[in-house]
Amino acid sequence: MKPTLTTKSNAKTRGQSSFFSKIWIGVPITTWLFLLIIIPICIMLITSFYIKEGSVVVKKISLANYLEFFINPIYLPIFFRTLLLALLVSLTSILLGYPLAYLVSRKVKHFRNQLYMLVIVPLWVSYLVRIVAWRTILGRVGVLNTILLSLKIIDEPLSIFIYSPFAVYVALIYIALPYVFISIFNSLEKIPKNLLDASADLGANSFHTFLHVILPLSMPGVISGFTLAFVIALGDYIIPQQLGGLNGMMFGNLIVTQFGYAYNWPLGAALGFIMFTVAVVILLVSQKFGSSEGFLE
Repeated sequence: MKPTLTTKSNAKTRGQSSFFSKIWIGVPITTWLFLLIIIPICIMLITSFYIKEGSVVVKKISLANYLEFFINPIYLPIFFRTLLLALLVSLTSILLGYPLAYLVSRKVKHFRNQLYMLVIVPLWVSYLVRIVAWRTILGRVGVLNTILLSLKIIDEPLSIFIYSPFAVYVALIYIALPYVFISIFNSLEKIPKNLLDASADLGANSFHTFLHVILPLSMPGVISGFTLAFVIALGDYIIPQQLGGLNGMMFGNLIVTQFGYAYNWPLGAALGFIMFTVAVVILLVSQKFGSSEGFLE
């Protein structure tokens, strides 16, 4: 039976309606993207080419702020120190998060959901409350020093735990670990069980199955978790401000200072755009290596 003209017309109308519905669904997301991400980034980029003369920002195009980043002896060392710390935080988070995710995903049968919730429950607590908690733990009269004193390991409270790079390092790992755990856990959950059964049928033991099947297939989650931890550590400035002191200052603190006390918005915008560029490069590289379902050949 041949389709009538009316049937073709109705099908065309439904197709157009579906097309416009998809457009309208994307309008809120596109609006949010432009208002909260693209437009602010463009404003920051434009502002980074202005200069400050005295206490006035002059809208004159110049590369002086970017040159200041390379010439000033303060910025580059702190920037590389921030990159190194972000790298260490990311690697440590992976080393801690992978065994934990593997244990909850593959080994625990009872209370599995409860353990999963215990790992991510810190995300429900206020960011500032968690930082204050770490000040309580690492302070001179904090929990850690109190335990060491009670065990007579030390004779007086140690000050190296607080207002130091060590405190920043520990707190950043604590903040990033749930995100790393979730990424790796989801990646492990996607591994088909029949692949593990096939590996066992072919004579592979648990170690070889993990090394040649589970680990390669979970690498997208590892890369995703590494990226999240790196970006979080790279841009954070509240933890270094509250726990790092002068020795724990990071690049984010310099940016905040330029927008605040120094009132040098063009320089702050230039430093911020440099950090933004580094974060984008990291995201693009991770997307390239983590977009596949795994590295199993």
